[in-house]
Order: sequence, then C-alpha cells, then structure tokens
Amino acid sequence: MREGTGERIFIKLGGSLITDKRRERRARLRVIRRLAEEIREALGERPGLRILVGHGSGSFGHAAAARTRIYEGISRPEDWWGFAEVALAAAELHMHVRRAFHAAGLPTLSIPPSAVAEAAGGIPIAFEARAFQRAWEVGLIPLTGGDVVFDRERGATILSTEAVFDALLEVLRPTRILLVGEVAGVLADGPEGHQVIPHLTPARFREILHAVGGSHGIDVTGGMRAKLEMALRWVERDPRLEVWIFSGRRPGALRDALRDPLRIQGTRITWA
Repeated sequence: MREGTGERIFIKLGGSLITDKRRERRARLRVIRRLAEEIREALGERPGLRILVGHGSGSFGHAAAARTRIYEGISRPEDWWGFAEVALAAAELHMHVRRAFHAAGLPTLSIPPSAVAEAAGGIPIAFEARAFQRAWEVGLIPLTGGDVVFDRERGATILSTEAVFDALLEVLRPTRILLVGEVAGVLADGPEGHQVIPHLTPARFREILHAVGGSHGIDVTGGMRAKLEMALRWVERDPRLEVWIFSGRRPGALRDALRDPLRIQGTRITWA
C-alpha cells in the first residue's frame, strides 16, 4: 500500500471468462454477477481500496471486429459501418457488466475508451484520464473495457483493456494489476504436463516466452503472449508494481485476491 492512499488495484475481467468466445454475443451472466458480488464483498471488508475495472470484449467486440476487420483500419467510407458495429457490440457487453455491478450495489462510472482516447498506428497517443481520477475522488468505480477509437493513421483501431491500463499506469499508479481470465496462470510444459509458473521476473520471462501460445477462441488483440509482454513493460516502468494472472472460474478467487495477494493461485509478475 502506498503512503497517503488506500491500495489501488486495476482489475481486468477477461473476455474468455465473462463470455462464451465460441458463441457470438453470448455473455456468461451468472459469472459476471458472481464476480460483481465478490468485488462487493471485498470492498465491504476493505473500504479504503480503490479499484478500476476493465473487461475484455470476448464474443461481442472481438467477433464483430474479426468479421468487419476494423482492426486493419479504415480504407473506404463503408468501413465506418463496421466501426459502429464493433462499438455497438462492445457497448452491449459493457452494459451487461454495468447492470451486474449496479445490482450488486457497486456504483460505477462508465468510461469507454472511444470517448477519451485517440491512437496513431494502433498506439494510444492521447488519453484523457481526468474522469478516472475524479471517479476515485468521489467514491465511484471507473468501468472501462476494450473499444474502438479513432486513429490518426489508420482512421480507426481497437484498444484492448490492457492498452487502457497502460495509458493510465503513471496517472493512477496502481499497486497491483489483476488479469482475471479462464487460464490458471502462465503455463509451461513440465514433466506432468502444463504447469503454472508461480513467479516471473523479466529475466525468467524471456526464458519461457517461447513456450507461451495464443488464447482459445477469437482474440484479435492477442493472447497470453501479448498479456505477458504488456505485464513486463508495466513492471519495468514501475518496479513496485505486482501483476497477477489467474483464473476467475473458481468462486471466491477474485474476492480472495482483493483481500490478500497471498491467497492468489496464479502467476505473479514482478521486476525482481
């Protein structure tokens, strides 16, 4: 915990966890409601905790993006229809998450990247973070997720939740980032099959990177490899930061992670 504030945690609810990525626009509503309840329970025990929640697009935004190929940019006027279609799909899932949080008694402020970010060549170059800061100041939970944004070179691109976290890292200074998905952590081949790597540093990361594959289903923003590369950049930029990758399939896993990091069963990524 950093001096002068409560602990600050970014949480990503992975698209593979909250949607069925093999069935277009199919949300796992029971899972979403359970995760919202777990967050509520943890905040009840730790009222000083500040969290930012982002979520993947899963079978909503990713499926629409793969069909319209909007991630390749805008090459003709009718491509803007695809832009709008992806935005609508992402917003639909976002509303499912918002409703679940509201039903759990969690006050959220929806901040879609399309309203606060601009990119160039797929990389964020402008990001207005004031709404996130203000939400924390008044006791709201900023809620964001993967989304389409305008791009000065391509016309349009897609920003993942991890890219949003990346843009907010120096501004909001999280203590921990929790990447909650279906997979138990970073897996490596062992004598008994796939095994979770409990701890990764940059040096160890480079040794095992070649063994990491893509995630299941459609994910145009990349799989586990992309998550690891982003996590490595985060801990390099802030050596005090801890990034955790773990599964949210077990009831209580997210609640336990917010209560005490020692309860997390997954992969911990740190600078050293």
